Amino acid sequence: MAAAPTLLHAQIIKGEVFVGGNTSQVDGDECYGFRKFGVHAGAGALVPLYTTDNVSLDLGLEVVFNQKGANKRDSINAHLGLYTGKYKLNLNYAEIPLMFYVTDKDRYTIGVGASYGHIVGLQEYINGESTDMHLGNGQLQWKVEGDNLPDITRAKDIYELSDMLYGAGFPIDEPIEELVPRVIANSDSYRAHDFNICADLRIRIWEGLHAELRYQYSLRPIRTRLFYSTQDETILKVDDNRVQPLQRQYNNSLTLRVVYIFNEHRSKANIESSKKTQ
Repeated sequence: MAAAPTLLHAQIIKGEVFVGGNTSQVDGDECYGFRKFGVHAGAGALVPLYTTDNVSLDLGLEVVFNQKGANKRDSINAHLGLYTGKYKLNLNYAEIPLMFYVTDKDRYTIGVGASYGHIVGLQEYINGESTDMHLGNGQLQWKVEGDNLPDITRAKDIYELSDMLYGAGFPIDEPIEELVPRVIANSDSYRAHDFNICADLRIRIWEGLHAELRYQYSLRPIRTRLFYSTQDETILKVDDNRVQPLQRQYNNSLTLRVVYIFNEHRSKANIESSKKTQ
């Protein structure tokens, strides 16, 4: 252990390039399953923080092009017989993950960290037709004006939203499934910024070539959405089964990628040379 500072000084920053694919879904959009496939590619640097003969700790900084979203053959409201097309959401992100990697015996690596992403491409299709979704705050909006209207962006579910509306003086005898569409506009945007928690498992295949599995999940909602029972969005989707028509949506993705790390041989050679001089 006493040699660790010297070995650390002997190492150099390692570069990495990677390419792979994502399978993803958006939690809270009623399109279940990891059915959206996309590209994951980029480059990064690994900075050594601590090294012994068997274990090393590295700080990784990456720049990534990452395709996420959702995909479903059936319509969101197919059980009503209203839609016959597909639903598809394409979210293309430029991401900067910051990762901490622990490597055991120079072969197995576990990583944890966080990622910041900015949307660089957005497309949503319902029944094969493009919608007017754009970048914004991803929140519900008031259709009416008033000085004492509550902040509806704080509502976590339809029950909190109901309490807000009736508490603000809207007619208590008006059913919530009719009141909400009358006074509240559904969100028509996605948040441009996304923050994710990341977890990695990396295995060395040969020399500097590695296989890596990464899991990512949004730390805050990318959109808050209302779901309706009618195609023209006049009746909220509420029934006796306590269906939750207000959903906060989160990116949820799995990535399998191939990583090639540069300068590993040079770093190891420097370490061995430092050992001999001690």
